[in-house]
Amino acid sequence: MDLKERIIKEASNLFFKNGIRSVTMSDIANHMGISKRTLYEVFKDKEHLLEESINAHMHTADEEIEKIVSGSENVIDTMMRIYAKHLNDVHNVNKSVIHDLKKYHPRLYQKIENKQGDGIKTLIPLFQRGVEQKLIRDNINFEICIWLIKSQFRTLMEGDYIPTDKFPINQFVRAIILNFTRGIATTKGNEVIDEMITKLNNSETNNIQ
Repeated sequence: MDLKERIIKEASNLFFKNGIRSVTMSDIANHMGISKRTLYEVFKDKEHLLEESINAHMHTADEEIEKIVSGSENVIDTMMRIYAKHLNDVHNVNKSVIHDLKKYHPRLYQKIENKQGDGIKTLIPLFQRGVEQKLIRDNINFEICIWLIKSQFRTLMEGDYIPTDKFPINQFVRAIILNFTRGIATTKGNEVIDEMITKLNNSETNNIQ
């Protein structure tokens, strides 16, 4: 891993953990044990570094989703695996990140928005395959459904009125995914969901013991 890749990796971790505005170029340089001069030789400013970090994150996310889709037994399995990824993402991203992007880096925020729109188009064939597998109902506007679930995740990440102090955030993520999946699944699809939930619960129990 060269210096540029190392900086992107470490800066991304700091941005996602602490929020964007609270992390300075000095913080990044000190964290990595390099001089600010060296940092500015690679990235002209914080905006440049942040954009490269976002690009790397989106590229990694695309690869992970592609791997999930290709390695899943069926569309229900795919959605459950994507649920696990979303849960991990929510745990690892500071809630202030979206706020900081919108307020202080609107160009980059819009770039992410555009990427979200493109991602929805790529997910539609996945749900159509679920219809062919008789796991997903065929009377659904998939684009609308995907936008709705994405808006729920955004509300969870941005909304201060969600009582995450009362209930763990993973319970909200689980409810969003399960309600969505059950709502679009056929009877056969819901049977597959029940089987997967049982396996997941057994796995979680075994990990605790």
